[in-house]
Amino acid sequence: MSKRISPTLNLDDKAGRQFICCASCGAGLVEFGGETHWKDNVPVKVSAVAGLHGWSKSVQPDLQLREFSCPECGHLLDSETGLPEDPYLYDVVNP
Repeated sequence: MSKRISPTLNLDDKAGRQFICCASCGAGLVEFGGETHWKDNVPVKVSAVAGLHGWSKSVQPDLQLREFSCPECGHLLDSETGLPEDPYLYDVVNP
């Protein structure tokens, strides 16, 4: 059984356990309810926001764009901005 938890993530039952999965390809990212968050289990591309096309030169020079992708299909799962010392923004999933 699959339940949509965001536009890019599903909560799927696999072999009697629940996994947070890529909604595009179904790849299991992390077991639901474990100590690891799905963002810690996927590739993340970090870019300086100040160097991106369309951003103002007045942007804080250390600000980063973080793009989290599925390790199987490469689909963009989430993005966020933050400073290098900022932790990831973890979403809360309620089944």
